[in-house]
Formats: sequence, C-alpha cells, structure tokens
Amino acid sequence: MIKAFNITFKASQSHSPNIEELHPVKFKVSKMELQLKRPDDWHLHLRDGDLLEAVLPHSARHFGRAIVMPNLRPPITTTTAAVAYRERILKSLPTDIDFNPLMTLYLTDNMKSEEIKLARKSGVVFAVKLYPAGATTNSEDGVTDIFGKCLPVLEEMVEQNMPLLVHGEVTDVSVDIFDREKVFIETILRPLILKIPHLRVVMEHITTADAVKFVQSCSEAGPLSSLPC
Repeated sequence: MIKAFNITFKASQSHSPNIEELHPVKFKVSKMELQLKRPDDWHLHLRDGDLLEAVLPHSARHFGRAIVMPNLRPPITTTTAAVAYRERILKSLPTDIDFNPLMTLYLTDNMKSEEIKLARKSGVVFAVKLYPAGATTNSEDGVTDIFGKCLPVLEEMVEQNMPLLVHGEVTDVSVDIFDREKVFIETILRPLILKIPHLRVVMEHITTADAVKFVQSCSEAGPLSSLPC
C-alpha cells in the first residue's frame, strides 16, 4: 500500500528579508506502508501431544507457513517420521485455519544419504537441522562427527538443493557460554563451508556480533544466510 501526502514549507524571513510576500513551497512525498497479513515463521517448535494441540492454534492463526523443528522425543530422523508428524499437526489444526507445516529432519551421525533423497521426493520435507549433541533441548541424539560420519549426507544435500539449518554452539564445557557461538563459527561452521562451498546454510537464532559479522563477510552469492531470533 502506497500513501501520498503533501508537506508545506515556508521560507524564513531571516533568510529572505527583501521578499514582501512569502510563497509556500509544496513537496509531494511518498510513504511506503507494508502489511504482512500472513507471514511465515521460519523457526517453530510445536512439540507433540498435548503441547502440540495447545501451541498450534496460536501459531496457525498468525502464520501461513512454518518451518517445524524436529527435536521431539524421539527425534524426527526419517522422512517417514516427518510425514507422520505432519499428519498429526494437520489433524490438530482447527478446521477454520489454513496452515502449511514445512517439515525438517534431525541430523544424526547415523543418517544415510538415501534419506535425503527420500526427503526431497516427499514434497513435505524442506530442510535438515543440525543440533550439536547436548547443545539444547532434546539434542542428545545430535551430531558428534560433522566432518566424518555426516559428510556423505551433507554432500547429498547439495545434490538435492536442501538447506542445512544450524544450531550454532559448541558443547565443550571449557568454553565460556557466551563464546560458544563464536567458537562454533571458528571451529565448525567456517571450515564446513570451505569444505562444502555449495551447501546451503541457515544459521538460526544468532545471538552475537561475531555471528552477524560472519554472515556479512560471506559473499552475497554464497550459500549462507541467517535468521536472528
């Protein structure tokens, strides 16, 4: 929606002492107004069971689509599990609301490349989530060997054009909690992008200036983006 309005300025007598009559000068200025009626939620925890039924109506009434996080118990590690979870979400959805849950898979050391192919073919799985093991809620089954066991899966994600959503922090207890995102970038994320430069990466809920600077330092044509919380 574009709105136009007029602003009237008058010249000051102190600047034009010889002018007998002051004439108003009119400038037409355009004002841009952007309305997001049904935005997308790119990081949504719906959980399951009673929590799902409690949270879903509130999110669905405001958002048209959402990237649904997979860290349930047990985690959503297969396409079959993602499809079943999506069905539970749609079953819990109020009948008067149109909402599209975009599903994700929970990356583990044991995931196979074939799972990424199945995810792409499903039409309902749109990304894979990286949780370092022990970093956050329900992350016990998360990744411990990103450059070893997970490498074939990440390479297949490039082939399938599927993004990696990153929870960016290290779990080393010797690292100060406020430095964990910075150390993750230095020791994991930057080397990973250098190793697989065509992997699409979303660094989620960034919380430090280091993360902002890192994202800004990446090429605009490159794969990295961010979703500040």
